[in-house]
Amino acid sequence: MAYSKKSNGIVAAAAALLFFTSPLTAAKLTWLEQIEVNTFGELRQVERYQLKTAERFYTKGEYAAAAAEYEKFITLYETSAGAPYAQLMWSHCQVKQRKVYTGIRDGFQSVIDYWPESTEAMLASYLIGQSYKSIGELKKAEIAYGKAVNSHPEKHITVLSKWDIAEIAKIQKNEKRLIQVWTDLVFKSKQDKKNLPYLTKAAQSLAKHHFAKPDFDNALKTLVQIFKEHDLSDAIYQNSKDAVSSLCKSENTKVAGEKLADQVIGIIMDESIDANEEELPELFRRMARIHERAGRDLEIIKTYEALAKRIGMSDAIRASLAGWHRIMKRYPKAREIYASFDNKIDGLKHIASVWIDKKQPDQAIRIYDRLAKLAPEQLSEWRQAVAEIYSSIGEHDKAIEVYRELITLAPSQAGKWHWTIGGIYEDTKRLKLAIRAYRQSDNYPKAYFQMAKCHRNLNEFTEALTLYQQALATESSAPDATLAIGYTYEEQENKKNAIKWFQRTCKLFPRSRNASRAHAHLQKEYGISVTLGGAKEK
Repeated sequence: MAYSKKSNGIVAAAAALLFFTSPLTAAKLTWLEQIEVNTFGELRQVERYQLKTAERFYTKGEYAAAAAEYEKFITLYETSAGAPYAQLMWSHCQVKQRKVYTGIRDGFQSVIDYWPESTEAMLASYLIGQSYKSIGELKKAEIAYGKAVNSHPEKHITVLSKWDIAEIAKIQKNEKRLIQVWTDLVFKSKQDKKNLPYLTKAAQSLAKHHFAKPDFDNALKTLVQIFKEHDLSDAIYQNSKDAVSSLCKSENTKVAGEKLADQVIGIIMDESIDANEEELPELFRRMARIHERAGRDLEIIKTYEALAKRIGMSDAIRASLAGWHRIMKRYPKAREIYASFDNKIDGLKHIASVWIDKKQPDQAIRIYDRLAKLAPEQLSEWRQAVAEIYSSIGEHDKAIEVYRELITLAPSQAGKWHWTIGGIYEDTKRLKLAIRAYRQSDNYPKAYFQMAKCHRNLNEFTEALTLYQQALATESSAPDATLAIGYTYEEQENKKNAIKWFQRTCKLFPRSRNASRAHAHLQKEYGISVTLGGAKEK
């Protein structure tokens, strides 16, 4: 095709509009793959076009094609400000193709050698370490990260490198090295927006290590580097609680664990002095949780009672007290506290749940019968609870009877109750009744599958196939339906149609989990190999 000056002008104008308004797609590239804005601004239109072409291949995962386009850029525009970036991205392409050594030797190292002062050289120094780490060359990775740290001590790359060195120390189970790197990150790194997430995680990990010793002072010293005021109290609680549990479980470390628990509670107590009424319940809950982890039964109760003195007794505090008594299996005391609730309805609901804990369902049902009289406007809630109790203890016919009552009480949820009844019938092997119940539910297309499953268990394969054919009409359920049809024909000993439908699953839904299952089944049971997206027999 011949190009006129006029057509060339139109194309150039269009290209200029495209590239001045649309830089390289940062949203599709990681921070380590993006070109600097200032560098992009220096590029000519043709250079931007070439990088954009390469990027399209790269973001689609076509790395060989992308590498060719980045190499083309370097060949055509060797002196361009974008050349280091093109070389860096060529290196990324090699790594993505698992040509890691090529990416390191001919790619990232070339960026450092030819453009040592560039931003891309700094990125490449880190990426060499990351690439070695990705293939398990941990010693070489650590050496590369060390070079990145020495070359760019004030840059974000240093924090990334140290974080990865810590990960290597974890893999090698080198605790001494791990603690050293975490300490270095927390105490010697600049706290800016990019670094802070890594420094925060390092501080939390280091603090947990110190708490576990236990070394409260060093843990506090660590957390103070990152957290202030209320956030500091929260960080102390969150990072110390597991250490309290672990230390207090062993007789050898229980005294140290008790001391740590007291130190943490002291911090929270100090914060509670100036806390407002909305903040106090959570602070006291945390103190109670530390007492719990330390195995202090009486102190937990005293903590909630102290909260009641500060803000007044409430159902929320009563619930916490009763909940603890339930954990300790002091059921009568728990019921006594629930009975004192200001909200009598809530109190009775909790008492019913205590009777269930005690495996006394008849008592729980009596409570729900009482609730039905006290709060008839919630009758469907109480009857549903009774039905669930009957179902849980194997009184299936009584449960069904109550669910049928619910169909009348709450007709707007009739489909839900029919579905539940169907499930009970199916679980108790009354399959024809289950099919009838599922048919009355409104849970489609799932109901097709449940009814078909029942028909298959009854050896009624024609009926099951009809239902699966109906499910095919719903796009979301079609992959499940095609696979189920294959299995149904197989159960019917219709090998030809079974194979056809397994192959159809592979062809129509090649990326679905069902295609993988059908593919494996065809190979194992029939010796047939298929390509996902089109079936072929050997």
